Parts: sequence; C-alpha cells; structure tokens
Amino acid sequence: MEKTLYDYLFVIQWPWWSGGICIGLLVPGMYFFFNKALGVSTGYGSFLKLLLPQTKLSWFNSSTFTERFDWRLFFLAGIIIGAYVSGRLSGQPLFTLEMGKFTQLMQWKLPVSASWFFAGGLLLGLGSRISGGCTSGHSIHGLANLHLSSFVATVLYLIFGALTVRFIGQVMFGGM
Repeated sequence: MEKTLYDYLFVIQWPWWSGGICIGLLVPGMYFFFNKALGVSTGYGSFLKLLLPQTKLSWFNSSTFTERFDWRLFFLAGIIIGAYVSGRLSGQPLFTLEMGKFTQLMQWKLPVSASWFFAGGLLLGLGSRISGGCTSGHSIHGLANLHLSSFVATVLYLIFGALTVRFIGQVMFGGM
C-alpha cells in the first residue's frame, strides 16, 4: 500500500531531528517577525495571570504580563490543540491514561499516578521560576543568543536530569 501525504504528515512518526529543525526555524522567526523570545513557561505565567488577575505576586505584575490576552496564551493553546489534533489524525484514542513504559512498569492507581505527575509539574514550574526560564527558553533561545547563564542552566538541566533518571531507575525500577 502506497503512503500518502496524509500518512507522512499525521500517521508516520517524524524523525527526531525534524522537530529540531522546526524549532530551530521558529526561534529566529519569532525574533524577525515579532522581536519576541520563544519560551513555554511564560505562557503558563500568562495563563495563571488570566486566572488570578488580582495577584500580589510581583512576577505576575511585571511588564511581561501587562496584556491580558497576549501571544503566549495562543502559543500555549496551539501546543495543546496541535497535540490533540495530531493524535486524533494519527488514530490515537480520544483519551488515555497510558504513559508508555512508565505506566506499564508502575501500574499505579490513578490518584497515585496523578499525584506523581502533579508533583513533577510543581517542581518543573518552581525550577523554571528559580532559573529564570524553562528548559526550552534557556536551551533554545538562550544558547542561540550566547547567554552564559543559559549555557550554565542547560548543562545543569542535562546533568541533573540524567542523574534523576538514573536514580529513579535504580530505586523504582530495580536498576532498569
């Protein structure tokens, strides 16, 4: 059976490097057309500012979040909608709790699994706030602009990410 353009775009998994090319073109495109840096964590900040407009937290009252509906909200919505549409067009189920090998090995009940990922999300948000940006912001935007702080942050993300995976593999999966 011959593959169609639809198959190549939505069914067959793209090679890992194709995402890098797309992101690599998006970053300078954002600068060229909008003079904006690409980053995901600030989009979550925009969403939280929309939910909590009267917050006293100084970070949410900075100039970054003065516009109520800025481009970051649309970017964040595009990530979520794009993932949903891509999954549906490739024949994935409408809803699943499967997380690949993790759920196969752990077989936790939903509340335990949800708590695990919620705690991970909180740590990720805290880490991106402390480091002044998320991994994508530092590793893609910051390195492209030769920021020393982004280089240090990226190296630390990689080192501690690998150590954490190793630790969790040893402790939870018996040395997987």
